[in-house]
Amino acid sequence: MIKNIELTIPQLTFELAKQPKKYLEGGRGAGKTTILGKRLRDIAANLPRSSNALVGCTYSQMLSRTLPSAIEGLEMYNLYQDVDYVVGKCGKKNGFEMPFQPPTGPSGWNNIIHFSNGTIYQLVSLDNPNSGRGLNSSSITGDEAALLDPEKLYVNVKATNRVAKKAVYGNNPYVGSEAYYSSTPITKKGKWYVEMEKKALEDPTTYFFLKCSALSNPYLRAGWFKEMREEATSELIYNAEILNIRPKEITDGFYANINPDKHYYTDYNNSYLETIGVVAKKEHFNCHQDNDIQRHEPLILSLDWGVFNCAVVMQKHENELRILKSFFVKSPKLLDDLFIEQFLPYYQPHQEKIIYLYGGHDGHNRSANSNRTLFQQVEDILQKHGWKVYVMSKASAASHFDKYLLINAMLKGYSGLPTIRINEHNNADLIISLERAEAREGLTEAVEKWKGSERNKSILQQHATHLSDAFDIPIVTMYNDIFKGKKSFAGEFKIKTT
Repeated sequence: MIKNIELTIPQLTFELAKQPKKYLEGGRGAGKTTILGKRLRDIAANLPRSSNALVGCTYSQMLSRTLPSAIEGLEMYNLYQDVDYVVGKCGKKNGFEMPFQPPTGPSGWNNIIHFSNGTIYQLVSLDNPNSGRGLNSSSITGDEAALLDPEKLYVNVKATNRVAKKAVYGNNPYVGSEAYYSSTPITKKGKWYVEMEKKALEDPTTYFFLKCSALSNPYLRAGWFKEMREEATSELIYNAEILNIRPKEITDGFYANINPDKHYYTDYNNSYLETIGVVAKKEHFNCHQDNDIQRHEPLILSLDWGVFNCAVVMQKHENELRILKSFFVKSPKLLDDLFIEQFLPYYQPHQEKIIYLYGGHDGHNRSANSNRTLFQQVEDILQKHGWKVYVMSKASAASHFDKYLLINAMLKGYSGLPTIRINEHNNADLIISLERAEAREGLTEAVEKWKGSERNKSILQQHATHLSDAFDIPIVTMYNDIFKGKKSFAGEFKIKTT
């Protein structure tokens, strides 16, 4: 079957660029899947029997997002799974050629895409330093690249891209090439990716950097932009995800000392993820995939409620307070839906079904049309599903200034208090909420968290301050008295006000 595929101007420009290291920053709808599929096909066609790396930040991401995008992209070019290539197994029994350097060991083929001409792609996840071990790659392709850790990318992947040009390939430009695809980063962690644009200006012979928005794609269906704008309900997200406009950095943040390199971490249970393999379904992605959880210890659960309901899950671990995961539901869904649809299925395998429950002090009040308080309603749901619940929140809220001083002291590394560590892939929206929370001079306090984002209809509410409020409550309840009993370091935190 002959298929005619027309590339957009940015897609064609990216494809024709001769530099060996190429970076695309494109809005959703700009056609990244199309050129990802083309690159995978072209490398397979031009470098038969070669070994190549397809890179993602985590194995969970590779299974849930990168692999489906790769399969979709290849199908655009008439390459079909289980016909032209197989995933997670060797295709020798299908009559496939073997690569020059085939994987070894009984599980060596688990993370491999094997094409009929012997070309292979190894799925390399940066959260597993062993996933690229032993690979001598001829090329590197990175998906959702702004999420990649640049140091791990260098050590675990770039160092493997060392195969010398084989005579059979001649001077084929795909040998040793690298290509990365991503939308614009929204958090501080992705700053390295946009800085590659400067690298391309400094060394245009080696590096190529291209920015484009979904507006560059004339093949999108009529009305798509209008739908995306109406459904986004967030100008920041619409601008970033669709129009590829980089968000402005918050300089006067309420969480001034938050540092991605120090406070964010990745810790998936890849042994479990490898057992579910490439046929993973949504229900497989439960707390079994989390390697940072203590399975026989209670969970700390904190809620922020209202029209927008959200939850943050934590656990104490030696000298760390680990932020394990966060959830939210939007109206018309209710607090019950957050538990029935999300929290309970995700933590069903957890062994110690005890929860220390925190939330806004208004949770002690009876809700409308009920003689039960919000805390009691949550207790009822959890107890019905086998959880024992202890309500820990106080009847009054701590001041914004107390939160500001305490949490920034902990982020800085205050002696006698635990280090805050956040599982970045389980808390993507919480991280945006924290990084974009602004500090302002208050009428009654030296510093307040600006709450205008909660009233701004142009801001996606999971990126407003709701999740950050749920994050604050257990921390200030558990540690503020300890902090106040020690010498105050209020003078260490310089506050800019407008």
